[in-house]
Amino acid sequence: MKSDVQTHIWEIMQVVKKCLDDLGVEYYMLGGTLLGAVRHKGFIPWDDDIDIGIPREAYHRFLAEVTEYLPPYMEVHTWRTTPSHHYYFARIVDTRYQILRSGSEEERTEDLWIDIFPLDGMPRGWISRHIHMLRLLYNRTMYHLATFDKVNLKRPGRPLPQRIVIAFVQLTGFGRGGDPGRYLERIDRLLKKYPYAGSDWVINFMGQYMFREMFPKSWYGEGRRYPFEDSELMGPVKSDAGLTQMYGDYMSPPAEKDRNAHAASLLTRG
Repeated sequence: MKSDVQTHIWEIMQVVKKCLDDLGVEYYMLGGTLLGAVRHKGFIPWDDDIDIGIPREAYHRFLAEVTEYLPPYMEVHTWRTTPSHHYYFARIVDTRYQILRSGSEEERTEDLWIDIFPLDGMPRGWISRHIHMLRLLYNRTMYHLATFDKVNLKRPGRPLPQRIVIAFVQLTGFGRGGDPGRYLERIDRLLKKYPYAGSDWVINFMGQYMFREMFPKSWYGEGRRYPFEDSELMGPVKSDAGLTQMYGDYMSPPAEKDRNAHAASLLTRG
């Protein structure tokens, strides 16, 4: 049985899915959404969002066209068009409902959302790919420092290096107050440098797992349908390889304390 959050998110997804299908836009479930499809045939019971990836060449077309499909209470939020939207990836939001985010330094509310990520190409050569990765990593780190007040400090399962950086910033204030738009511009230029269509390696760089979401493009392939709730959604052809790279033993659920990754609860706008 879906939670209230999942019920309303699924309503957003139905609108988005119709647009994707009508336009013939290639898309894939990502991260926890794909994991939910494989392990639960729908939402992970404690999850509170949907993540969709679209190859870069179609990503901007989708964002331009989807507005024609949205009811008045749904909106497209991007970092270029929505001042309050500090994320690199886009969101389709339902303004009737808000999520209370309690994981960062200060509580805040955000409109109920699904996340839409661009999938980007990576260099073919090992050396050039890793130089590119270092450039991306530097700018993503500086972006997160500039938006540190919004970082989810309660996110479970953070790697030790991230926990060390968070503790250092809390102690010293290093990097706070920077201009996040400056780093988003740099990330945008770097990610667009290698077209998805001509790449053997692709990445969802601004996803939660960063380089663990860099795969051979053949793992995505032309996609395959997976049962999801009362419908089907598209995902990578090699879901096992991708999920193993991201989660390890992905068929074993995490401990209870690690299950609300967004530290979020639903509010209804009165």
